[in-house]
Amino acid sequence: MQTFIRHLLGRASLPCLLCAALVVPGAVAAQESASRALPAQPLTTGKWYLTFSPYMHHWYHKTEHENVWLLGIERYDADNSVMGFSYFRNSYGDPTIYAYPWGQAYPNFLGVEKLTAKWSAGLLYGYVGEWKDKVPLNHNGFSPAIIPALSWKLGNGYEAQVALPSFNLMFQLQIPLSNFAR
Repeated sequence: MQTFIRHLLGRASLPCLLCAALVVPGAVAAQESASRALPAQPLTTGKWYLTFSPYMHHWYHKTEHENVWLLGIERYDADNSVMGFSYFRNSYGDPTIYAYPWGQAYPNFLGVEKLTAKWSAGLLYGYVGEWKDKVPLNHNGFSPAIIPALSWKLGNGYEAQVALPSFNLMFQLQIPLSNFAR
C-alpha cells in the first residue's frame, strides 16, 4: 500500500492531476452546453473503428523505455457509449492488452464541432515480472485502468486521437471499419 501511495504522490502524478483538473470540469461544462446550445448528436450508431498508434511520448523518459505501438478495435453506440479492445507493446517492450467494456464519448466538446472528449475504463494485462509495480493496483499482471482521450474528426470518418495513458501522450489514428467494405 505504501508503494501505491508513493506512486500517487510522486512527481509523475502531477500531469495526470492537471489533466483531470482540466478535463473533468470541461466535460461537465461541455455536457451542459451541448444540451443547451448544440443538441447532442450521436457520433454513430454501432460504428466500429480500427485504432492504430505508432508512437507514445513519455513525459519522464527512462533508459528502459521502448517505443510503444498499439492496434485496437473500438465501438461507438448511439448513446455515445464506447467499448473496445487493444493489443500493444508497453513502455518496457512487453505485450499488453487493454479490454474496456465501459466508456463514454462527448461530441462537440467545449462547443467545438470536430472535437470529442472521451474516457474508457477496463482491465490491463501485461505488466509482469520486474515491471509489475509500474501500474497501480497490479495483481498478477492484471490492473484496472481509466484512460481519457481527445479526438479530432478529420474526414471520411477518420479521427486523430490523443490518449493520456499513465501520464503520457499516445498519438492514435482511428479508421472506420466501414471504409474497408468499399
